[in-house]
Amino acid sequence: MSQKNNITFEDNRIKKIVFVSNCLLNQNCRFPGIATFEGNVLEILEPILKKGIGIEQLPCLECMGWGGVSRKSIFKFLPTIKRHYRSKLFPIIKLFGKIWYWNYKRLCKKVAKKEASKIKDYKNSGYEILGIITMNDSPTCGVTRTIDLLNFIFNYKDFGFKLEDLEYPKLEKMKEIISKLLIEGQGTFTRELLEKLKKLKINIKIVGFNPWHNYDEEIERINKQIL
Repeated sequence: MSQKNNITFEDNRIKKIVFVSNCLLNQNCRFPGIATFEGNVLEILEPILKKGIGIEQLPCLECMGWGGVSRKSIFKFLPTIKRHYRSKLFPIIKLFGKIWYWNYKRLCKKVAKKEASKIKDYKNSGYEILGIITMNDSPTCGVTRTIDLLNFIFNYKDFGFKLEDLEYPKLEKMKEIISKLLIEGQGTFTRELLEKLKKLKINIKIVGFNPWHNYDEEIERINKQIL
């Protein structure tokens, strides 16, 4: 039996929920060239499902703000960067990039507010949020590690890469690129979500999954922290 705000009901739900990054359930939303699983990360999801715990899928901000599943707004921008790399026009191109990121950050704030309100609603209704699992290699969802996307794109030669590596991304090359780009910090959406939860005085465990690390170790660590 559950009772909150004069609403009483009886059913089989156990009122426990885990929030997860969109691509943990759907690898098709990963940035092109970096999907390390065929469809989903079943090894993380299965133990949660077997315990009858609900899974709430967070929206993919990169699909929403980077031009859909194919990230068209990113790939459309790359030839211009390559053509005018560090030319007299490059400062103007960088300015457009910063404006683009500013708009993306606004989108992350808007969605983070919505998701934080959803979490608050669950908690106020008597549900237990066991945690949030995100991808820990993302400029958007990283928890302890992230990527400064604009810094990489605007200085890709300093990192020892060719822009073609991004224009035609392949898994093995992207693995090399990401390993060199990861820095300490939080992704844009994760940072905004944590700020919104803090304002609501909600403390939730957030765990990052590193798809480039040993799978068995990562899955065991996450299951221990969440379950």
